Amino acid sequence: MADVMARSSDRGQLLLITALALAVILVTVALLLNAAIFTENVATRDTTTQGAEAIELRGELVTAIGDLIETENRQGDGSTTNVTEGIETMKPLVDRERARHGVVATLARNGTTSGQLIESTDFEADGTDWTLVESLSDARAFTVTVDPTEIYTESNPNAIQIEDNAFAVRFITSDENVTQYLYNDGDDLVVATAVASADPETRCRIDHGGSDTTVDLSREQLSTDDATVECFRGLWPDEDPERIEFLNGDAAEGLFTVTVDDSASSTIATTDAVYSATVDIGYRSSELDFETTVRVAPGEPQ
Repeated sequence: MADVMARSSDRGQLLLITALALAVILVTVALLLNAAIFTENVATRDTTTQGAEAIELRGELVTAIGDLIETENRQGDGSTTNVTEGIETMKPLVDRERARHGVVATLARNGTTSGQLIESTDFEADGTDWTLVESLSDARAFTVTVDPTEIYTESNPNAIQIEDNAFAVRFITSDENVTQYLYNDGDDLVVATAVASADPETRCRIDHGGSDTTVDLSREQLSTDDATVECFRGLWPDEDPERIEFLNGDAAEGLFTVTVDDSASSTIATTDAVYSATVDIGYRSSELDFETTVRVAPGEPQ
C-alpha cells in the first residue's frame, strides 16, 4: 500500500514538474512571438516611411523633368540635347539634397525622344472640316482653349443640331471614331461625346462665366481661371488615335496645341519639340533599396 502511495506521489510530482516546464515554455514562446511582432511592426513602419520618401522623390523628379521639357518646348525648336544637359545638371543636386538625410539618391538619363509641337489659333487652317494630324503613334498635352461667347450656343440641342453646328475634335482609331463636340449652354461649356455613329451624349460641363475655357483632352479635364472639372476618362479614346480631325472649325475661336511623335504628319506648320525623356531613379538607405525607370511625357493620356 505504501509503495502504491509513493508511486502516486511521484507521478503527481512529475506531472507538476511537467506542467511547470510547459508553462515556462509557453511563456517563453509568447515573449518571443511578441518580440518578433514588435520588431516586424517597427521594420514595417520604417520601410513604409522610407518607401513614401522614395515615391515622393520620384514624383518630384517627374515634375521637375516635365517642367524642363515643357519650358524647352515653349522657347521654340525644343532640343533633346538641352533637356539632356538639364537632367545632367539635376543629378548632383539630387544626390546632395538626399545625402543630408543619410540617403543615397541617384538620377541617370536613360534616353530622350524628339517630337513635334502643333500650335495655332486658326481652327479653319485647312477648311471647315479638316485633318489636323495623321500617321500618329503618340500624342500628349492636347488642349483646346475657346472663347465660350464665340461657339455654338443652344439650350438642350438635339443630336442633329450639335453635329451640324458645334465645333468638334474627332479621334480616328483602328476600331472606331470618337468625336468630342463643344457647345455653349447658358453659362456652361458642354462637351458631348459621340462614339462611331451614335448620337452625342453630354460627357462633361463647366460654368465658364464668360471667360476663356480650356478643354484638356489628354488630361481629361475642363478649366477656367476659377475652376477645374475632372471628366473621369471621358475625353480621350480608349485606343490611341491614328488621326485627329477638326469639324465645324468656323464655330470656334481660341487656341489649340498638341505635342506629337516625330513620325506624325500635320497639314499645318509644326516646330521641333521634345516628346519625352526616360530616366533611372535610385533611392538607397539602411532600410530600403529602391530603383525605377520612368518615362516622363507631360500630359500624356494615362
